[in-house]
Parts: sequence; C-alpha cells; structure tokens
Amino acid sequence: MEPRGKRAIITGGASGLGEAVALALAAAGARVAVLDRQRARHEGLLSLPCDITRDAEVEAAIDSATAALGGIDICVNCAGIGGIEPIATPEGPGDMAAFRHVIDVNLLGAVNVTRLAAHRMMANAPDGPDGERGIILNAVSIASFEGQEGMGPYAASKAALAALTLVWARDLSRHAIRCMAIAPGFFETPLTATIPPALVDELLETVEFPRRPGRPEEFADLALTIIGSPMLNGEVIRMDGATRPPARTRWSAGGAL
Repeated sequence: MEPRGKRAIITGGASGLGEAVALALAAAGARVAVLDRQRARHEGLLSLPCDITRDAEVEAAIDSATAALGGIDICVNCAGIGGIEPIATPEGPGDMAAFRHVIDVNLLGAVNVTRLAAHRMMANAPDGPDGERGIILNAVSIASFEGQEGMGPYAASKAALAALTLVWARDLSRHAIRCMAIAPGFFETPLTATIPPALVDELLETVEFPRRPGRPEEFADLALTIIGSPMLNGEVIRMDGATRPPARTRWSAGGAL
C-alpha cells in the first residue's frame, strides 16, 4: 500500500514509537490522526485525545478520525504501558488489579481500536494491483516470546497481541485487509527512559549487533516498509539486533524489581 494520500490512525502516537510512525507516514504523504491521552506535539497531525481503555472514547475518536480524514486505511497499535511484578512472593500474591490494567491497555485497547478500524476499512474501495483495502500493524515485543522474570503482565499482553496478528490476518483476508506486527527489543522511548543506566547496560549485553538501543525512527522505517509490501501478512518481525534475553537480570535477582 502506497502511503501517499492514505488515511492513518496511530494509537500512542504522541510519543515514542507511535510518534515516529505518525511523523514518517505524514512525511510520506498520508493524513494521520493520533489517538493518545497526550496531545500530539507536531503540526500536521490530527490530535484526538483518547484513553483506549474506555470504549466510548475509542468509538468517538474513530468516528472523529473517519470524518476528518474521510476514512481509515492504516491502523497502527502502538499505545502501551509497562508492567513488572512477580506472580507471587513470600509476602503475598501478585496485584491482580495491576495485572488487569496492563492487559486492558496493551491488549484490550488494541482489540477495541482494531475492531472499529477494520470495520471502517471494509468500506474502502480496492486499491492498487492487489485491491488492498487496509492494513493493521501491531507493536508487540520480544517479551512476547522471551519474557523475563517479573514481566508477567507485560509479556502476557504482548504475547496475546502477537498471537492475534495471524488470527486477524485470517479474519480480514477476505476483505483484502492485512495484519502485521513488529516485535522490538530495547528501544529509546519514554517507556524505557526511567530505567537505571546499569540495567540498560545489562539488557544490551545479549544484543549481537548493533549493541545499542533501537531508535524510534528505525521502527518507523520498518513500519513503512511493511505498509508498502503487500506480501507481508500475518507475521511478527523481530527488531532486536539478534538479542535473546536471559531468564532474569542481575538487577531483578538482587530484588530490585
């Protein structure tokens, strides 16, 4: 799908990976709406304040985006939060409310946005030689496959979203709508900005090459490649410098979770 002239919605598009994708799509000629609790910081992006855990806000934002842009061709699910807590300790069981909140944002929020966006895409006229009507792109994580100690809530949410990528590709294929996912490793984003430098150094130890944090612009470059490549469908692409995280870090083993 050629981005120029297309209509895109990006959740979590006011910062981090989502913001990078929003700016890259806009630079490529797409009209872009950002769904985020924060306002988009850049001119040229339609900012639609939205808490994706609230059904009414999501429905209103999708309605507003559709009306303002004239439809939806591209939906990128980047909104997400972290969640670090063991399932239980000698002091007590894990916090169920905290676990539910991570699932609500990272998984159910993406489900809610996608069901509404995909429904709108079905009304699009076929585009290009393959008659494509739309694409869903999920931001998952390498924790989808190799969650470390204490990452239960986050890993569960991202693993479920990764698994849904193929399911949604199959659900939507008869309507000429694709679904893909990117699983980044350690990237420089607001979500990781508060991690202590010593832990960052340890997390990068297992990165083969390049041994550094990923940059949001690199994530956006891959997102545009996926959007422009019709044969990419139903797959999760790792973007992590060939890292394979260990079961636990020295940081977590020392009780600093």
